[in-house]
Amino acid sequence: MKAYTILSILLIVGVLSGTDLYVGYSSKSNNYATIQKAVNKAASINPTSESARVTIHIAPGKYREQVIVQTPYITFTNDETSKGTVTITWYYGIGYKYYSANSNGYYDSSLASKKSSKNIASKWGATVQLWPNAKYFKASNIIFENSFNRYMTSEEISDGVTLSGDTSASSITFKRTSSSDVQSRTATERAAALTNEAAYSEFYACKFYSSQDTLYTGASPEYYRKCVIEGQTDYIFGEANVVFDFCELRWKGYTGTTYPGYITAARQGSTSSYTGYLFNKCRVYGSSSGLSTTAGYFGRPWASTAKVMFINTTLGDSNMILPAGWYSMSGVNPENVAGFKEYGTKLKDGTTVSLSSRKGHTLSASDAASINKINYMNNWTPTYYNL
Repeated sequence: MKAYTILSILLIVGVLSGTDLYVGYSSKSNNYATIQKAVNKAASINPTSESARVTIHIAPGKYREQVIVQTPYITFTNDETSKGTVTITWYYGIGYKYYSANSNGYYDSSLASKKSSKNIASKWGATVQLWPNAKYFKASNIIFENSFNRYMTSEEISDGVTLSGDTSASSITFKRTSSSDVQSRTATERAAALTNEAAYSEFYACKFYSSQDTLYTGASPEYYRKCVIEGQTDYIFGEANVVFDFCELRWKGYTGTTYPGYITAARQGSTSSYTGYLFNKCRVYGSSSGLSTTAGYFGRPWASTAKVMFINTTLGDSNMILPAGWYSMSGVNPENVAGFKEYGTKLKDGTTVSLSSRKGHTLSASDAASINKINYMNNWTPTYYNL
């Protein structure tokens, strides 16, 4: 195991400078009852540089709330991993409406208590949302979860979840009740754990849990190191320049049935210097919860502009990725997507995986060796890059 210097540990938790706020630490000053209240306090401080960074220390526990961050230079961290995990979880999903959602589709505590009318969840119902002004966000040892596709909560039932009736989601007919099997394929819908529209954001040892559309990447660059990302359909999606370094990618699976999934759905956004997704030395494993899984695909194109590279990937077994490797979407065939590339895939026992049937493109050893992760991220070096 790599030995950390005192300096590197301090950089992880962000205590070298700036302001420290706390959630779940009743004995500390600057302690707040919810993460959103701490985020609101950080907004009033208005940090505008790294030296003014606000670090929010979150005590181990489960925090049921939707959190929206609109302020730069904020860090979420769990300093006490030996005492437990920090999970931020919420239950909104696409195609449903709730008493607590305001007219823009975001949680409003006053509406939750009034229960007078319902509104449709927006932004894939995301639990944590990093809006564009939240640049240079950091998180370490945090679990981001959307429970919508994982388990039913009493809060969701109390919130009056009903079908939205939205014509754009007219194909959604599943009625959610206290006895619903929300892990079935029939129940599965778009429900993000995190939507990230914050440039220069970085994550270390974090976990992201949902099933469809788990993690949205909407700003460049972004960096994820030693993270776990779990889902089944397009569960990493967006239009950003992102490096996933030494991450674990898990198929979530379904109850009672197996069906191939898609790790990525990518496209070029408004940026002209688009490099796309780079997965470096990541692992692809099956469900950790005993659900039924089968081999799936590295991805499918949200648009023909998609760029996704898997370099030196390890598969948990031969039933993780289908021989074709890539799948079609919206009339775009993967063999026509120049940005779908792969090199050096192997099984965990070291066996080389044949790429002869891939519908994407394979790289040569020299081309793979020439990839520069820093260049991939707009020549930015994240704080967590060398941990």
